[in-house]
Amino acid sequence: MTGAVVAIRSRRRLLVVLAGLLVVAAAMGTVVVASGGSGPRPRRAPDTTGPDSVAAVARLHAIQRVVTARAAAVLHHDRAAFMATVDPQGGAFRRSEARIFANLAPVPLAAWSYAMTATPRRPPPDAARYGAPVWAPSHFALHYRLAGFDARPTDLPQYPTFVRRGGRWYLASLSDYATRGLISATDLWDYGPVQVLRRGNVLVLGAPSQQATMTQVAREAAAAIGQVTAVWGHGWSQRAVVLVPATTREMALIDDYHGDLAAIAALTSAEVSTAAGRPAPVGDRVTINPVAWPALSDIGAAVVIRHELTHVATRAVTGAQTPTWLSEGFADYVGFRVAPVSVGVAAASLRRLIAVKGLPGALPSTRDFRSTDPQLAAHYQAAWLACRYIAHRFGQATLVRFYRAVGTSSKQSPLALTSALRDVLHLRLASFVSRWRHYLRTELAS
Repeated sequence: MTGAVVAIRSRRRLLVVLAGLLVVAAAMGTVVVASGGSGPRPRRAPDTTGPDSVAAVARLHAIQRVVTARAAAVLHHDRAAFMATVDPQGGAFRRSEARIFANLAPVPLAAWSYAMTATPRRPPPDAARYGAPVWAPSHFALHYRLAGFDARPTDLPQYPTFVRRGGRWYLASLSDYATRGLISATDLWDYGPVQVLRRGNVLVLGAPSQQATMTQVAREAAAAIGQVTAVWGHGWSQRAVVLVPATTREMALIDDYHGDLAAIAALTSAEVSTAAGRPAPVGDRVTINPVAWPALSDIGAAVVIRHELTHVATRAVTGAQTPTWLSEGFADYVGFRVAPVSVGVAAASLRRLIAVKGLPGALPSTRDFRSTDPQLAAHYQAAWLACRYIAHRFGQATLVRFYRAVGTSSKQSPLALTSALRDVLHLRLASFVSRWRHYLRTELAS
């Protein structure tokens, strides 16, 4: 590949967890769902909290009114109503919330709501600094949906503290629990103003300093949608939401990425189930590295976007049992399929590695795709050529069928892979590896 390496990252793996939490919470007490519209009313299970039950229910309803008002204020662009939900003695937090509200103004929101459980969390470590009663829910999430692009709301976990002053409850913090490792999820608007660019079925949200990159990304993504569909078929949204933050630090925070971003031009992210079978993704996003992206050639940029949008297209059938080499190799197969680059050039890192160490003895492992691996590029190229081999030997349609068979299997890894090899390609794993190694030797011969 010309330029930076790309990678897939699932940022907020919440669907299975949240489903379980809501069931548990319903058995323990009130489940509160607050929205900016006419959302569902709270449902209360039998109360067993003793003499404090009346006060607890009153407090819960008061806080529900706070988050409902907050959601409605975001959707209706009502700054006064929004700020009325924030601790009046909040100081820096109030200023931060005012900036975030202003940053949200141009974002095309179709929905914005909150959900929380009635069970409390332990008070934050420095609760005494408020000099007033505080309360925090054990589980709390922001749900939002981008108009025209998100079929279902995304779910962002947050860890708020509410404070009571003068008989009223307010949001006082979203970071009190950070010292306990509970970091509230963030999005682009948490870090600065947001500009919006739409080109057909592509929505780009970016920092004002990234206008040039936003324009190029929008153009490349609009072209890539059709190229991805030509391989995968029409069974995906054929839409893309791309984020272009101002810095790599913001990129890492938005995507909850803890690796080295120096060699990564873009990340895809979504909330996915981690169980075997269909992952039911929500909130697909592509995030651009504002430092690495400008270093890409035009060919490299096109390859990166096709790669990332392939992850978006295939996410619904990329299960926990899908090996990383298959998901990354398939994305690179689509990325390079129409690129005017020879195999020798595109797989230059792998070619050099083979010249020194010989042919790899096995397909790349998940560990091989860590951002700190010095041979990361070679591992991507090895995965790409494994998928390219399947397409050349069995046909592109068979490669797609093989990918779907692995990703939707009810079997755990590695049985999902070996079963698909047997049922779709009629090969055992050892035979497939042997044929792949021979293909590497042939394609990368000097």
